[in-house]
Amino acid sequence: MVHIRHYRYNKLNRLSCWLSGVERKALIFLCMLAAVLSAAVACNDNSTSISSSTSSSTPFFPVQKAGLGRMEALLEGKLVLDNGCLRVKYFDDNYLLIWPYGFSLRTKGKEIQVVDSDGQVVARVGDKITVGGGEVPGEGVKEFIEESITGQPLPDNCTGPYWIVGETVKTVN
Repeated sequence: MVHIRHYRYNKLNRLSCWLSGVERKALIFLCMLAAVLSAAVACNDNSTSISSSTSSSTPFFPVQKAGLGRMEALLEGKLVLDNGCLRVKYFDDNYLLIWPYGFSLRTKGKEIQVVDSDGQVVARVGDKITVGGGEVPGEGVKEFIEESITGQPLPDNCTGPYWIVGETVKTVN
């Protein structure tokens, strides 16, 4: 007599068996990132807001909420001012940068500077720069960034693709 064992697999077990080790780790990382972002949103006071329109004389400068985790892929390109929005031009892509908490924008004459949380100039419009971080792709990404990353509306003229800037911001010679 032959005994046949019947195994019950739920959807998670099937997914786990289907994914390779690297893919499984990436899925776990994304789940952890979503949990951290959710916790940061729940703990953040969103009492400030800005107008969703931008003036041509003052570039829009979105900044991340305090306490968010960081992605550290690298993007290299030219820092440009496009339609009132600071972006990195990378081949055919033109990423809207979402800067780390504590960064700010400063103008000196006609020069537009990005300043870190220590008050140091880290980049100027026209510079070739390298920024750490990562792209946030997908449908509904604008709403996700407004609710979970910046806590403020993004102007209609500052569309994606979006790059969430990490800790690395360097000028390239």
